[in-house]
Amino acid sequence: MTVYTKDTRQAYTVDGIFFKEDELEQKDYFFTQDNNVPIGFDVFRDRMFITVPRRRFGIPSTLNFISNTTEYSPLLKPYPDVASVNQFVSVYRPKVDECGRLWMVDTGLLEVPQNRKQIKQPEIIIFDLKTDTEILRYQLKPTDLSNGTTSGLTSITVDVTLPNCDDAYAYINDLAAEGLIVFSLKERDSWRFSHSTFGYDEGATNFTIGANSGEYGRDDSFLITFRDGLFSVALTSPDARGIRTVIYHPFIATQEFAITNDVLKNKHGDIDNNFRLLGVKGPYSQSGSHAYHPATRTVLFANTARDGILCWHIDKTLTPANTALIAQDHEKLLYISDLKIVGEYVWVLVNQIPRFIQWIANLSDTRPTYYVFWGKISDLVADTVCDQYLRTTKKRT
Repeated sequence: MTVYTKDTRQAYTVDGIFFKEDELEQKDYFFTQDNNVPIGFDVFRDRMFITVPRRRFGIPSTLNFISNTTEYSPLLKPYPDVASVNQFVSVYRPKVDECGRLWMVDTGLLEVPQNRKQIKQPEIIIFDLKTDTEILRYQLKPTDLSNGTTSGLTSITVDVTLPNCDDAYAYINDLAAEGLIVFSLKERDSWRFSHSTFGYDEGATNFTIGANSGEYGRDDSFLITFRDGLFSVALTSPDARGIRTVIYHPFIATQEFAITNDVLKNKHGDIDNNFRLLGVKGPYSQSGSHAYHPATRTVLFANTARDGILCWHIDKTLTPANTALIAQDHEKLLYISDLKIVGEYVWVLVNQIPRFIQWIANLSDTRPTYYVFWGKISDLVADTVCDQYLRTTKKRT
């Protein structure tokens, strides 16, 4: 397999014809190193799947994998193989479900500034990870989108309970058009909800991330001026009736909302009369991805506004006093782009995308740019307000 570790103007093939450097424009480059920014990921056994949405030129593969046992700077490999790279246009945050399947949304959109192009309708794609075979491609309907906008389809959450793998639902955020798309695997159908709680909060805009980075002696602070709506959906464990609570938030907001999944599974579900405000996480609690950990009954948030990870125990009222910052690093946790909980561990992908947006990153900057960290959740929440309920319970038994 050919390896690309620096800017490459064309893909190398055995019988390929290669042009001189001045005969190709930047948009025709096969691989531009700085333009390849990992955004989403998930973990399955000994593999990690990493996505690189096509937001610039020179991105040869949007869906990739590595071995999660690799210690340092592994090369991304196209998934499922090199021959499949053109079967996907642009993928953001994938999700591995309990049935060993990899779900994703291919937006079908090339998001190059001043050169945006919708290559195809967005699709839900599912792979069986036991065989690495594609088992579904479902094209979203025009009614699932708002004015045809596809750039906001940046994450997918899968609602399924073993052993009923065929009766799965997927919840897809639309941060650009303040909506939620629901897909039923059994029915092979999809529908859209719109609601005011999916929109960003004007009062939570304009915050700075990345404080002065003492380790490298530079200031990578960056003013966030995004207006992103619904960003992430997390699911609790099912109750005695098999119903889960769906916990969600816009990126630019400090509030957290909830609704039960039986409402969303109904194409005519009434969000207005069933959603509830869980509370407010507090100042500078704007967060991207979040997930629920059943064993500790905590929700963990990628707390973008503070370059860290925030926790909240769901049996407590959501208030600033009942949240805790369990990890923080202004360099190595600068913009957690994705957060996943796998078993007893939380995993985060950090991409420092503000540097990319400002074109700070360049080949002369030798600092590590992308990180994947993981930690045991029970250790991270120990002796915090998120652990207090468990300690009280233990003392009573």
